[in-house]
Amino acid sequence: MKSILLDVILFALFTAELCFHFMPKILHEIFGVALAAVILLHIFVNRRRLAMMKKKLTPRRIVLATVDLALIICAEVTLITGICISNYIFSGIMSLEIHNSVLIHQIHVAAPYAMMILIGVHFGLNWYEFLYQFLNLFGLTDIYQRHKILFVAEAFILSAIGIVGLFFNQVGDRILMKHIFATPATDLPAPVFILLIFSGVEFVALVTFLLDKKFFAKGG
Repeated sequence: MKSILLDVILFALFTAELCFHFMPKILHEIFGVALAAVILLHIFVNRRRLAMMKKKLTPRRIVLATVDLALIICAEVTLITGICISNYIFSGIMSLEIHNSVLIHQIHVAAPYAMMILIGVHFGLNWYEFLYQFLNLFGLTDIYQRHKILFVAEAFILSAIGIVGLFFNQVGDRILMKHIFATPATDLPAPVFILLIFSGVEFVALVTFLLDKKFFAKGG
């Protein structure tokens, strides 16, 4: 229960960080520090599970470990570049040349969007575990069992919205570090922008889940 609550907080903070267009920069930095702390706590809470994966390596576990490692690297890159270009909390730590580096700014934007895709893959590879823990957390298990078809429909509807969200956010171009100052998504109201982010992760998770069932049906 504590683990899934931590996951919810982690994802909420991550989504808030992607909404930096809609908040003061100081708040963006505060959320960034909070996100880093929660990520460290998340790794600590799941340390035994991560250690167990090493005992019996299977193709699926190798994929899981690779995705987790990539997520950690992206998080570290985001944090380090954030410190480099900080205007408030870590202001003055880095030289003016590093602080004003266009490349560092581009990496700081690209890494979180790479994380967005990887988080979707991570959710997809742990679909059932996240689903049932989430349902238990909010007391929705009985409702899910009675109206499972509605939850399935919701997943596909959100995923369809997510496809639009990926294009509106120009996620591919952001990951490739192209010069982007605004996207169709950033012109939308904050609640709609958040929906597009959440739906984009949902889409990647659903695709990953379906591929996982096809290629790793026996688990491992």
